Amino acid sequence: MKKISEDNKIRARRNEWNAIWRIKRPRNRIKRDRSSRTSIFSAPVKFDIFNERRNDLINFIEDIKNSVKNGCRSVLIDFSKTNKFISGGAIIFYAEMDRLLDIYPKLSIRCSIPLNQKASLVLQQIGFYKRINKPFKKSACNHDDISNWRVAKGHGVLGEQYDVILGHYDGVITPALQGELYAGLTEAMTNAHHHAYISRRSDGIITPKNYKPWWMFSQEKDGVLSVVFCDLGVGIPKSLPFSDDDGWRKWYLVLSRFGMQNLGDARLIRGAIRHSKTRTRLHNRGKGLTQIVETVNATDGGTAIILSNSGWYQIRGGEETYDDYPRSIHGTIISWQMPLGERSES
Repeated sequence: MKKISEDNKIRARRNEWNAIWRIKRPRNRIKRDRSSRTSIFSAPVKFDIFNERRNDLINFIEDIKNSVKNGCRSVLIDFSKTNKFISGGAIIFYAEMDRLLDIYPKLSIRCSIPLNQKASLVLQQIGFYKRINKPFKKSACNHDDISNWRVAKGHGVLGEQYDVILGHYDGVITPALQGELYAGLTEAMTNAHHHAYISRRSDGIITPKNYKPWWMFSQEKDGVLSVVFCDLGVGIPKSLPFSDDDGWRKWYLVLSRFGMQNLGDARLIRGAIRHSKTRTRLHNRGKGLTQIVETVNATDGGTAIILSNSGWYQIRGGEETYDDYPRSIHGTIISWQMPLGERSES
């Protein structure tokens, strides 16, 4: 039998140690670095949740959430291609990132500044840079459709947040309409607090039982005021079986008896609007979605859009349209749009 040379022995021993290192070292490194390595995500060109580009935004948000759920604690968002934010898309993105930062205190979210100046100004105006503690040189905004963005966040019903959103428009919105909008907004806050978070959200992220936030944006553009409300609860369709609204509960019970409760989220949203009636039956209290829709629909040029889970409902000029998207946003966005009057000269 041929003897193994000393050089071959050394080479074999080295190969053995290398094999052991390849087995043990990467495993230890992955265990140590899983939370510290940075995951990079390319942001969509357009942030919009109401049109054909919505899947780009949903995929982008879901990719970030899944990465964080799997242990990533360092996220880098590349905004280099982003050139436009629509209010509905902006609020769902901001709310989802805000929620992640609330639930995961060790999470770090960083971002590049969009090459498009207006897109960067939107992120500045809605407070995203501030929320992620990004150092930035605050730029003067000469674009009215951006400088008039306002942001509010709360838990429960906070009347003072109404002033943050709509106080700027005193004297532009008629007092009667402003009162109706106040009732609609506070009702949306109440619904978020009591119904939206009635069960666990289906994205797999565990939140404390008392975590029931909502977010609101407003924007003035081309003489039109847009107010957008968002919660990240179970959505209107999934909250119906648990609701204490008399109209909702009786109507849903009838649907269930005939096996019609699975007709799609859009039909359930439409039914919720038509059948809302609470036990209190007090003026300007408990009308919920019906209050919002009727108020905006009574305004010439007004539009209301409700997006909840996979369904959407829109009313404009008294005409209803509704349908289902293939993908769910796992929450609710309620959008009001109405023309503004001329500002009085002071």
